[in-house]
Amino acid sequence: MKDSLDAQLRDQQAGFRKDRWCTDRIATLRIIVEQSIECDTLIHINLTEHEKAFDNVNRKTLWKILPHYGVH
Repeated sequence: MKDSLDAQLRDQQAGFRKDRWCTDRIATLRIIVEQSIECDTLIHINLTEHEKAFDNVNRKTLWKILPHYGVH
């Protein structure tokens, strides 16, 4: 299942993936902010909280739809 899911995620997707660290994403964000300051450009940042998102998933329904996305 892991390989099927990894194939569907963008390389930039770091959450809940092996060898993907929060500190890497923080460093990337810092570079973007620093470059926007240097170039005097406006950036917009949207951070969302997904705490316990997976606790709210109906697992029976999830298993029914996963094959549609190539997860077997």
